[in-house]
Amino acid sequence: MENHASPTHPRTPTSLDTCLPHLHIVTDDFANWRQTADLLFDPVADAGSAFVASLKVFHFQCFLLCSGRLDAARYERDRHRLGWCDLDHYLLHLPLQRGLACANGLRVRPGDVVALDLSQPATFHVPAGEGLSLLVPRTALGQEPPLLHGLRLRRESAVGHLLAGLLTSLAVAATQLSQAQAMQLGLPLLRVVAACLISEGTQQRAMLPSSHVALGRRARQYIELNLHRDDLTPAHLSKAVGTSRSQLYRAFAPFGGVGHYLLQRRLRRCLLALGEPGNAGRRIGDLAYAHGFADEGHFSKVFRKAFGLSPRAARRALQRGELTGLRLSANEPPSLASWLHALAEQ
Repeated sequence: MENHASPTHPRTPTSLDTCLPHLHIVTDDFANWRQTADLLFDPVADAGSAFVASLKVFHFQCFLLCSGRLDAARYERDRHRLGWCDLDHYLLHLPLQRGLACANGLRVRPGDVVALDLSQPATFHVPAGEGLSLLVPRTALGQEPPLLHGLRLRRESAVGHLLAGLLTSLAVAATQLSQAQAMQLGLPLLRVVAACLISEGTQQRAMLPSSHVALGRRARQYIELNLHRDDLTPAHLSKAVGTSRSQLYRAFAPFGGVGHYLLQRRLRRCLLALGEPGNAGRRIGDLAYAHGFADEGHFSKVFRKAFGLSPRAARRALQRGELTGLRLSANEPPSLASWLHALAEQ
């Protein structure tokens, strides 16, 4: 299997920004594909058939877009996996050539869009063909949407047609977008996606059963809606979600602790806010305060440590579309697994 990340060439301060980061995953060995997909599903190849996968994954900072072709296989997330897997994402899938069949009887035709909640069990068969997928952290959709697991947006419906068209256009544009453009477009695009899902979700009942939402997921959702509060402490959070501090600390251990998670979420929100055109005239201190920082000096210090630039320099770089020197992810080789885990903290 090969993972190709887009090259980053040296740039002068006045040049265009680097291209949108992406991986190219190509394999003709199902064992390699199973190792790649194992973070999301337990895949099983169709008996007696060869398997080839060619997938491009584009990193928009707040979601991943996957585009490519896979041979036929069955994919499963059972309750045993959900017991140890803490991924808290939605997977939106648009089959382009042949539909897919879910174990509960749901049929998704080419041109339909289906939403799967990765905190819920699911089993489905994907025939050989091309498709598009969007991987979105639950918190990135903002306020908790209605039950979406198993929601199918039909190709003949206005909202389904709109969402399918958006995903298709985004896959075409992704090869030409710069990293700065992707950052500026990411949140507005997610708002459109969320609006489509919520609009359709309020009109039809989801096809797969729901289960109790885990403590960590409830807490992260509460954090997302309350990052502006200056009293968002572990004590406040444990009371708000109805648990003990020790249980809360265990839930956030994979994220480096409650305090680390809060800081990273606030810093990422501030970075995105600095790049929004509507905030061009706002004081940096006001933006920091609006996202839960009480001291501008402290904010500048932790921002520089996280991203390698001062907030003022980052704002200038984002406004000019030049991200030279701005660290947006951990310094490790890009992979689907590392990108998915990083999305949980975006």
